[in-house]
Amino acid sequence: MKKRNPIFKILLCVFIAGSSMEIASQTTSVLPTQQELEKLSEDEWKNQIRREKFDIVLPKIMREQKVDMWIHIMRDAIEDPFGEHDLGSASGVFVFTDRGGDRIERAIVGRRWGDSQRGWSSKANNNLERSGAFDIIGDPVFVVEPIAEPTTEYDLRFKGIKEFVEARDPKVIAVNYMEKLGPWGTSQEVYDGISLTDYRLLVKALGAKYADRIVSSEYLMMNYQITPVPSEVKLLKKMRQDELKIVEKIFDGIKPGITPIGEFGQVGNIESYEAYVVAFRRMSTGLSQRGRSAGWENEVVRKGDIIAATTQGMFAYVLRDGEEEPPAEIKKLWNTYLQIEKIFAETIRVGRTPREIVKDYSERLKKIDVLVEDYQLHMFSPKNDFPAYSKKYDPTKTIISVDHHGKGMGASGQKHDIYLGPRIGSYGPDWVLDIPLPENHHFVLEYFFYMPSPGPAGKDQYLLFWNHEQAIATKEGVEYLSPPQKELILIR
Repeated sequence: MKKRNPIFKILLCVFIAGSSMEIASQTTSVLPTQQELEKLSEDEWKNQIRREKFDIVLPKIMREQKVDMWIHIMRDAIEDPFGEHDLGSASGVFVFTDRGGDRIERAIVGRRWGDSQRGWSSKANNNLERSGAFDIIGDPVFVVEPIAEPTTEYDLRFKGIKEFVEARDPKVIAVNYMEKLGPWGTSQEVYDGISLTDYRLLVKALGAKYADRIVSSEYLMMNYQITPVPSEVKLLKKMRQDELKIVEKIFDGIKPGITPIGEFGQVGNIESYEAYVVAFRRMSTGLSQRGRSAGWENEVVRKGDIIAATTQGMFAYVLRDGEEEPPAEIKKLWNTYLQIEKIFAETIRVGRTPREIVKDYSERLKKIDVLVEDYQLHMFSPKNDFPAYSKKYDPTKTIISVDHHGKGMGASGQKHDIYLGPRIGSYGPDWVLDIPLPENHHFVLEYFFYMPSPGPAGKDQYLLFWNHEQAIATKEGVEYLSPPQKELILIR
């Protein structure tokens, strides 16, 4: 194989660095408007988000944590949602270095999988070479099974990293492994970072001097994820507008007694994973009132159902025969929802911790006869046994369970749940309650509430309502991605 002259590599890096710095300075000087962003292709918009993240968020979080160099190591064999969603790759060694000034140097220096002789490539690549976000980008590896030789992947994984680090001489090096911010005890999605093999290979490559300067990058990863940049918020609002069109189409197409309720309670054709429409209905004891649970097989939308696009905060009621407006119990349910929303909108603010917010909204909700309970009713054992659950409660009080958790997107263009960060409610490990909400924190207003409502004999005595609306936290309170619904939609 023909080798490149090392001088050529240095000159290439300098050229790339200069080009990227020019792009970065353009990015930070004038941020694009909503109209300008909507003219971009999907990949161009994602790369704009990545550049803004590097320009705006990186310097702040690294200096807050007193980190000089952040090394994030990825391999396809170890799942890494942060690498894929936020950095745009499933393999490679990404190095961010604070070299002074108003920006952080961005480099991809390690082995990153590229094309393959068999036609496949890395799970996530995301046009990094064309992103304009990096100063130094090493060539991706062509994946092929080579002729036998003594050298293995372990000899190559961190080749050149020591020289790269020595040239920058960082005092604190953050690496992607977890130390303090552990998940809740029964979490099935645990992403602890690099393997012991990676860690030992990295330590060996760096040598004792720099290995002693390694700390966990967990706070950097968390703060990077939970702090959206302007173009990210604008994309979220554009996505909301697109979702609302789909939801309105589904609502308009509902025919009581005919429209089927599909798998996981889905009403209407699923054109977007985010535009998820579900039905609520008073069911027999032991069955959930939410359509995506067991007991709803082979069902259709019926008169008297509540139809909800919870992610968009859109709700409708299907009128029964002879009804021109919802019955008193549904009106009360809707008015209670509006009161609860108002309290959340006023108490959730940037800079406050979830612990402070929970205490505040719990006291305010109590004043309107709404009691905050830790467990969600459908998770209670015996499952969905409303009478067993309600025995200890005043039948005049509405019961609410809250889980306002983070929602990320980064430069992936796909929304995903974030549990590494502030989580407002009763779920998750205790440490999530003490993470202040960052500027423009993107999260879901998720809560279930159960309103006492006398039903026919043998039917549940509570009405269920579930919200999962995505919103933004600001210093003034909650900013909705679209105007919040004030009147319940009626379907005939």
